[in-house]
Amino acid sequence: MVTNDRMAPVSAAARPASTQFLLAGLLLVSVAAGLTIMAMSAISIDDQIRWGAVALAAFCVGLLPLMSVAAGYDGLGLASWRMGPWSLVWGSLAFGLATIDWLSPQTVAGPSGAILPGSILRALWMIAVALAMLTAGYSVGPYRLAAYRARRATDWLSRRSTDQIRGPMVPWVLLGVGLIAQLGFAALNGRIGYIGNAEASVSTASGYSQYLSVTGDCVPLAVVAATIRTHRTRTLWAWLTLILVFATAIVVGAVAGNKESFVVAILAVILPYTVVRRRLPIGAIVAATIFFILIVIPFNLAYRVSVRGAVTLSTSQAVAGAPAIASQVLATDISTTVLGESVSYLAQRIRTIDTPAIVMQRTPSEIPYANPAELLIDPVTDLIPRIVWPGKPVLTPGYQISQRYYLLPPQIYTASNITPEADLYRHGGWLPMIVGMFLFGCAIRILDEVADLSRSVHGMFLIILLFPGIVEAGSDFATLLAGIPALILLWLVVVTLSFTKRTDPVS
Repeated sequence: MVTNDRMAPVSAAARPASTQFLLAGLLLVSVAAGLTIMAMSAISIDDQIRWGAVALAAFCVGLLPLMSVAAGYDGLGLASWRMGPWSLVWGSLAFGLATIDWLSPQTVAGPSGAILPGSILRALWMIAVALAMLTAGYSVGPYRLAAYRARRATDWLSRRSTDQIRGPMVPWVLLGVGLIAQLGFAALNGRIGYIGNAEASVSTASGYSQYLSVTGDCVPLAVVAATIRTHRTRTLWAWLTLILVFATAIVVGAVAGNKESFVVAILAVILPYTVVRRRLPIGAIVAATIFFILIVIPFNLAYRVSVRGAVTLSTSQAVAGAPAIASQVLATDISTTVLGESVSYLAQRIRTIDTPAIVMQRTPSEIPYANPAELLIDPVTDLIPRIVWPGKPVLTPGYQISQRYYLLPPQIYTASNITPEADLYRHGGWLPMIVGMFLFGCAIRILDEVADLSRSVHGMFLIILLFPGIVEAGSDFATLLAGIPALILLWLVVVTLSFTKRTDPVS
């Protein structure tokens, strides 16, 4: 097995810190219990929601050190970018603190008014149970045998490949492959990201769309490869390559109207830094957050209004108009108003309590439970290539949730964040949700073991591919699971081709 010396396994001397983490976790969980009592005793339902949201955030943060201690991590597992701990951090924000924004006047048009305040409170309880089960599955679930077998793939890569990028052209090749795939997807489907023909996304799909969509993820992988090589060689050409590849990834994501591309590109640069320095680059994260709030969000808002305003622009028209919008945003004076609007918009966009709340509100009283068998059938259906099954239905669960639960008309082409918790609940209530989240925690632990950065830098590529979908977890359970095998296959191929072949024997 190959071990990265910069991120060595936990030593016995480091274990006493686990007692401190355990006590901190128990203290925070106790604080969350106290806040829950305050929420239940509050007279105003708005105050109940506020205190309940803060209690859930404290509960998630309390689960974080408990998960890390149970998993035997050196620290909280955040600096090593393990998806289990980061899922709790995201939960504390998206399900916890961001829920307070539900009480504010909405700055983005949406169907949140259909949700009753009591449903928000019920959803907060459900999410607390769900994340507790995810923590239990991650920490003590029956993942060990599967993790052992899954790590064999990592060991095979380590025996075959070194941690050295093959050469200076690897980032450019990955970037070119990713861009060609994204352009091919746009040509076949008439859209890319947010721009283009939205109706086509819910009515038709090409047989090659799935492959092109997955291959398009080579763009952020190019940033990872360029960053690794820059840290290894520190040459001028490596730095220029990193700057150009990173800038291209940012521009491509901006043109597609996708804010997540910026976050993923930043993550692709930060990951190698944390491996080298063994700590999070707090300064860089703060700077990227400020840039995201002051520049990326205003551009994205203005761009989306332009793309789908009174007239929906084609892909080529949207791309042609993007530079003018960017210039307008950069020329705007930075003010507290711009900052406040961006922060409010960000809080509303990351808030994910809405769908769990509306699902609990309308199921099963108005909408009967879906067949639990779908939780097993749908992932298999998603995996079948459309080339093999030309008549395969277009799977649009987010679009269907928007119509069925939020009662939006079919001509509004928007996909609601479902979340695995809400999807599991609508397939039978509490039992499928509890069991499903426990197993989901087991699955995340297996993926974290496979992508373990203490074993090899190869795991960086897998983290970049899986981190956004797993941690944010805004899709339904079946779609989330079905997307993992294709991304793992892409990871194996890219790592095999990107790193030099090992010639020395490895034990």
